[in-house]
Amino acid sequence: MGVLSLISRLGETRRRKPRPDIRPRALSKGGLMLRPAGGGPYPVTIAFWLPPLVRALTTASLVTLAFTLAEALGPFWGALIASLPVSAGPAYVFLALDHSPDFVAASALSSFAANAATGLFLIVYGVLARHRPHWQSLGAAVLVWLMASVTFHQFAWTPVTALVLNLSVYGAGFVVLKRLQHPNIGAAPALKRHFLELPVRAIAVAVFVSVVVAASSILGARATGMAAVFPISLISLIVIVRPRIGGAAASLLAANALRSMLGFGMMLLALYLAILPFGVTLALVVAVSVSACWSGGLLLLEPKTPVA
Repeated sequence: MGVLSLISRLGETRRRKPRPDIRPRALSKGGLMLRPAGGGPYPVTIAFWLPPLVRALTTASLVTLAFTLAEALGPFWGALIASLPVSAGPAYVFLALDHSPDFVAASALSSFAANAATGLFLIVYGVLARHRPHWQSLGAAVLVWLMASVTFHQFAWTPVTALVLNLSVYGAGFVVLKRLQHPNIGAAPALKRHFLELPVRAIAVAVFVSVVVAASSILGARATGMAAVFPISLISLIVIVRPRIGGAAASLLAANALRSMLGFGMMLLALYLAILPFGVTLALVVAVSVSACWSGGLLLLEPKTPVA
């Protein structure tokens, strides 16, 4: 009798127990928001409506325009255009759509520290490009960037220490590459370019940006910031223009880009400092304005001498 009573009580408990909600719940922040039980739909994030294809096409369009202008206007203007945030800018816009302001701020600080590695990249390339073959000088510069970035990633940077790092690297670079600022460079012979060359380079940059943004949740804020400023734009520009302008002019391009990339670092610092008090949107506007003002100031200070 006791056993029958226990079985009866268990049956009643099972009938009274509510069925679990088996419908899909909302995913974590940045993911697809589905309909919850008994309520209206969750809001779908902007990132869900901005597919990777649109991101890649947007980046590719900006890079194509920048490369076309840089190739047509010569080493100084080319370096200025290439150092504008044509790759990192879209990357940070997309990161802001996918992540919190704290994530974007941490990435910006990490990018600021990694900008010193880009300075080392330009110094090494500027020194080697005059006397070494194209791929040897470029390969050595990329290797230095990778080694420096891995080293910098081991440290916890603050705005002050990252600023000191950048000023030290770029200050040394200005001394080393000073003789490359205004050399007498003859016009390089015009070479026929395959019509697919520029689109392929633009696609490479666009794919790189898309991969960094897609992998940002796995990489974390600091590693994403390092990866976001890999000098893919400068590398692509060098690959395109080096056969046309020669090693000496390519070395001049690196020397000019060194001044521009210091301004790029100031842009990243401004982005980091402005995010928390002003929000991501206004911080991005401030950052781009800093970059544009820096490049404009360099143009105004540049002596009006012809360049090839």
